[in-house]
Amino acid sequence: MLLCSWSLMAGLVFTVLPLNVNADSQSVSSMDMDITTAVNLSGRQRMLSQRMVKAYLMLGQGIATDDARTILQKSVDQFEFQLAKLKTFQPTPKVRSTLATLDFEWAKFKPLISATPSKTGAIALYDANEALQNAAHNVTLAYDDVTIEPLDHLVNLAGRERMLSQRTAKFFLYRTWDLYLEPADMEMHLSRAHFTAVLIQIESSPRATTQIKKLVAKIRSEWEPYKEALLISREPEKMRSNSKRVAELSEQLLASTEELVTLIVDQAKKRHN
Repeated sequence: MLLCSWSLMAGLVFTVLPLNVNADSQSVSSMDMDITTAVNLSGRQRMLSQRMVKAYLMLGQGIATDDARTILQKSVDQFEFQLAKLKTFQPTPKVRSTLATLDFEWAKFKPLISATPSKTGAIALYDANEALQNAAHNVTLAYDDVTIEPLDHLVNLAGRERMLSQRTAKFFLYRTWDLYLEPADMEMHLSRAHFTAVLIQIESSPRATTQIKKLVAKIRSEWEPYKEALLISREPEKMRSNSKRVAELSEQLLASTEELVTLIVDQAKKRHN
């Protein structure tokens, strides 16, 4: 079983992020691909890898099924669309190699995530999803290695928060389904600690403007209740009663981290120009 180590690094209403594939695909397809855009898109692939499985686990456990179905389909569509877009911009051999690996892992993963949710399917997805996330992470690092612009590195860093907002919920929902209890618990806690550490990194960056710090403060205010919901209990039965709230809070946090990434991307592009 593959375990990814991150030492390397009520009452809410579900909202489907501005990851609406129809609207977003139009905006992405009209973009001129550059390093900043590529770091952002590949970083979002990391997040989508986790969000897809989160939605799959929600469907399998009957949690907000209409929302989960919408999230899953839009995430699958966007992942595939963005992968095609990234393939049009391969500035280095390392980027080409890591994109080929991501394409290979996606081909293995897509049939699993597209199947009717079941415990057997969730078991098959566990390692396949870790492999897909690792592949997307390596693509992001490959694009990030091309640039010398500190704001592009900050895009990568903020993009990890997007991913971690979904990764924590994913492992929480593995536990509520009585699957991979100890490994999922360990990974959830590693991801939680990593989220907090990266938030501090972003806030203390010399490139962190007043706007960035204001958004970081907003994210921190949303992170606290989410963190409390994640840690409410270690007993799967008690955790199940809190699963809808965890899913809702993960979407709220994702929206705010996406806003942070967008702000940094805009600043990076203005600096380039």
